[in-house]
This record gives sequence, C-alpha cells and structure tokens, in this order.
Amino acid sequence: MLAVRVLFGLVGILIVLSLLGYAVSRDPRWLRFANLGLKSGMALVGIMLLVYFIERVLIAI
Repeated sequence: MLAVRVLFGLVGILIVLSLLGYAVSRDPRWLRFANLGLKSGMALVGIMLLVYFIERVLIAI
C-alpha cells in the first residue's frame, strides 16, 4: 500500500514540475510530459480499481 502511495506522489510531483516547466519556458514539450504523467496516473488508478473489483467479486463468490 505504501508503494502505491509513493507512485501516486511521484506522478503528482511529475505533473506539477512539468506544468512549472511549461510556465517558465513556454515549451510545448513540457505539456506532453505532463500529459504522459496524467495518463500514467489514470492508468494506475484504473488498475487499482480493477484489482479492487476483482477482489470484491472473489470474496462474494
């Protein structure tokens, strides 16, 4: 559980730093990097929800 929290924290830090980099330099590569971080964070959430759902289904059986 701690590893998941660390991953969420790292994704959040990645997004914030990317947006700060874009604010300073106005280089669109920073936005692509932030987009990648956002997509990876959403994928992590989706995988966690899927695992939670499967766990609940297996408990109900």
